[in-house]
Amino acid sequence: MRILLVEPDYRRSSISFRAKQLSEDAKKQGDERLWYPPLGLMKLSTFHKRRGDDIHFVNGCDPSLFSDGDLFSTSKLWDRVYITTLFTFDWNNIVKTINFYKEAVGGSTHKIMVGGIMATLMAEELFEETGIYPIKGVITTPDQIGLDGNDDIDLLPPDYGILDPRLYAINDTYYGYSTRGCTQSCPWCGVPKIEPEYRGYIDIKPAINNLIHSEPKEVYGEKSKLKLMDNNILASPHLEKIIDDLVSLKYGRDDCTESQPKKRKVIDFNQGLDATHVTEDTLKILQRININPMRIAFDRIQEKDQYVKALRLSKEYGFKVFSNYMLYGWKDTPRDLYERLVVNFQLNEEWKKNNGGKPAVIYSYPMRFAPIFDPEGTGENKSRDRVYEVNDDTSDFLKDAIWNKRFVRNIEVIKGAAHGAISPTPEYAWRAIGHSYKEFIANLYMPEELLRNRNKHEAKTYPHDTNREPGTGKLEEFRDFIYKNIEKPTDDFKTFHRIISSNLMPSIKKGIRELTNSEMLGWLKYYLKKD
Repeated sequence: MRILLVEPDYRRSSISFRAKQLSEDAKKQGDERLWYPPLGLMKLSTFHKRRGDDIHFVNGCDPSLFSDGDLFSTSKLWDRVYITTLFTFDWNNIVKTINFYKEAVGGSTHKIMVGGIMATLMAEELFEETGIYPIKGVITTPDQIGLDGNDDIDLLPPDYGILDPRLYAINDTYYGYSTRGCTQSCPWCGVPKIEPEYRGYIDIKPAINNLIHSEPKEVYGEKSKLKLMDNNILASPHLEKIIDDLVSLKYGRDDCTESQPKKRKVIDFNQGLDATHVTEDTLKILQRININPMRIAFDRIQEKDQYVKALRLSKEYGFKVFSNYMLYGWKDTPRDLYERLVVNFQLNEEWKKNNGGKPAVIYSYPMRFAPIFDPEGTGENKSRDRVYEVNDDTSDFLKDAIWNKRFVRNIEVIKGAAHGAISPTPEYAWRAIGHSYKEFIANLYMPEELLRNRNKHEAKTYPHDTNREPGTGKLEEFRDFIYKNIEKPTDDFKTFHRIISSNLMPSIKKGIRELTNSEMLGWLKYYLKKD
C-alpha cells in the first residue's frame, strides 16, 4: 500500500520563520526551539512499515504528491491518507487540508483517516463539513483503521525517520507515555474526551529500547532527553513500577549518555505533576530520576498552601528547576493571577537569599484559558476564544478588575519577552509584571508600544540594569494617568476603559473620533502605534 501521512501546516510557518528553521544552524539551537513531533502519525508509520507498505510524510497541502497535470492520475493516487489534527482553533486550516487531499485518493473519502485531538472533540462537526467521520481517541487496534492484526498501535515505537530534524524536536529527545488519561475532570480540559479511561501503567521499555537500538544512529540511538506526555502520572498506583522502568532504561538520576561529550539524562513530565499528589512518599520514588524541569500547576489562589508545600518538599528532595503553568482568565481575576505570581517571586527571592549551593528557581508560565466548548455550551469552540464581559459599571476599576481582551493580550506581551515565561530572577520578574498590584493593573491597561518598548519609555533605571540610559518617561506618565482614574473613574474614563477593553482597532479608531477628553484622546492614539 502507498500511505501518505499528513500534518496540517498549522505551525508558525511564515517564510522567514521556516527559512530560519531550515538553516544549517537550526539543529544547534536545541530541541526546545523546534516543533513537537506528530506522535500518532509516527506510530502509524511504524505499523505500516512493518506490513511492508510505502510511507511518505508531508506537512501541509502539497499538490505535487498526487498531481502531474491529471488530478486523478492513477499513478499518483494514494491507497490511504492519514491526517492528524491538533487544536480546535485550527478548524479552518484542518478542514481545508482534509478537503484538499480528497483528490489524492481519487475522491474515495473512505481512504482518508482523520484523527487526533480536534477530530475527537469535534467529530460530528468535522463529519458535517467534510463527509469523513474521524477516528476518536487513541488508536490501539488495527481494527480501528479497518485492518487486521494484533498490534497495540499506541504502544509501537514512533518512526522518527520520517521527520526533518531541522524542524522537529527529535535531535536529542524521545517521547512516550507511561500512563494514559487522568483521574481529574477539570472543566477546561479535553483529556476526559480524548483519553476517557485512566490507564495507570504502560510498559514503555519495549518502545524506548527499540528506538535506542535502531539504525541509523544519527536518527535513533541514545538520546539524553525523554519527554513523557502523561496527563497525571502521580495518580498512578504503579508509580514505583514506572520509575523502575525508567531507571532500567538508564534514565536514572545520575545516568549520562555514553556518547562524548557525556550528557546527563533528563526526564520531563511535560504535561505537569499534580500538586495534590506531591508527597514525601511520591518524592522518594521520583528522586531516583533526574526531572528537569519539575512542572507543577498553580491554577487557583485557593490552592496556595498545597502548591507551596509541594514546591518546598520537591526542593528538599533535590529538584532545583521548576516550570509552572498558571491558568488565568477562567474563573479567576487579575488580582488572583498577580497573587499567584507573587508566591513564585517570593519563593525565588527566599531561595536566592538562602543559597546553600545552586538555588532552586521557578519559571512562571501564565496560560490563557482557551475554552474547548463555546460560551453557550452547545458544542466545541472552533476559535477557542472566551467572550469577556466589559464591565464599566463600577466605582473602582482597581478593586473590581476583571479580565478583558486588552488585559489578556498584555499578559501575552509580558510573557513574550521571555519566550512565554516570567523570569525566575526576582528583579526582572517584578519589573515585568509590576512591583505592586496597582502597577500590575496599569501594565494591563498599557498600550503595546509602551509595554513592548519598556527600555525606551521607562525613565526609571534599576540596579540590575546598569547599562541602560533613562527612557522617555512615557511609561510612568501613563501609569500616573491610570492611577488617578481607576479608583474613582469618571464617565470619560469608563468610556476609555470600554474602548480599549475590546482590543479592537475599529473600536479604538471610533473612540478617537468621538472622545473629547484631550488627555484620554492623546493616550488612545498610542494604541494605534506598531513596533
